[in-house]
Amino acid sequence: MIRTALTDVIGISHPICSAGMARVAQADLVVAVSSAGGMGCLGGVSFMPDALRAEIEKIEKGTDKPFAVNLLLPESLTTEDEQQWAPVRELWQSLSAEERTKLAGVESLLTPGAVADQVEIVLDAAPAAVVLTFATPDWFIRECKERGIKVFALVGSVGKAREASAAGVDFIVAQGFEAGGHTGYTSTLTLVPAVIDEVEQPVLAAGGIADGRGLAAALTLGAAGVWVGTRFIASPEAYGHDAFKQRVIDGRFQDTTITHSYSGKRMRAFANDWTSAWETSGDRAAGFPGQYAVAGTRVETGYQDGDLVSGMMPAGQTVQLVHEITPAARIVEEMAAQAERILRQVTPRD
Repeated sequence: MIRTALTDVIGISHPICSAGMARVAQADLVVAVSSAGGMGCLGGVSFMPDALRAEIEKIEKGTDKPFAVNLLLPESLTTEDEQQWAPVRELWQSLSAEERTKLAGVESLLTPGAVADQVEIVLDAAPAAVVLTFATPDWFIRECKERGIKVFALVGSVGKAREASAAGVDFIVAQGFEAGGHTGYTSTLTLVPAVIDEVEQPVLAAGGIADGRGLAAALTLGAAGVWVGTRFIASPEAYGHDAFKQRVIDGRFQDTTITHSYSGKRMRAFANDWTSAWETSGDRAAGFPGQYAVAGTRVETGYQDGDLVSGMMPAGQTVQLVHEITPAARIVEEMAAQAERILRQVTPRD
């Protein structure tokens, strides 16, 4: 058994967290990972407030093990400034009723006040941890600490790691640009030790990790655990069309690209006709979160319909390492066992 600051503080058996992937990471995946001894993370951003409450209750009924919820709390989503929301609301209202129904997974990002309601629901539920992306507001961290909720910050640079550390988070997830979804500019192999050198908090590694070799490497770099996304897409518990999961299995390094065409922020996703057309068009993204409305139903057709032509399918470079659909619990158990074997091999004997 591998013990680290992550396993000891959170109370889990293996230093493995499933990423809080929007849409993909729903209750079934969270329950499976947490029950197997890791920490599953719910992609809370995908749910309108009432649906988020119901999804958390589903997790609580499915497992008594620790779990986390991922939230996005940049000022652009938490502000009540009407001037900032007006362009987003205009884009949203320009969509047909059918399109808005299809886009339920990003509705909370395009609805003033929805994120604030998500915050209240998560604070009331008091999961073991909350994982923050894009921003680490002091007021929210204080509220979490008052309730005994550990706060993780997902960062893609040393500068953001310093900010999160100063804000008082409990763990920092250093995500390299190999990762799927929103990502930065630096590789995991260089980012993780650089962040460890700069902060006092335990650091998790993310990006480019799909099996026990990645876990062992991360621990050797000094990380307290790993944050794994793409590998868990190829599991029966993950939400997503079979064609999306098959795309992950069939994928190779060169099949993913960095694009602003879906969310307005840097995102690693499978390249397709939409991402290619956007890159050559010269159009400027509407920014986050307004670009979701510009991309329209393409944001959901990858998950819901298996749309390989224009649908958004976030995935990391570890698609090269994923070869089959595997139950999430087995992914956790095999990753931990393989890492233990590797670490025994490389640890000098007395």
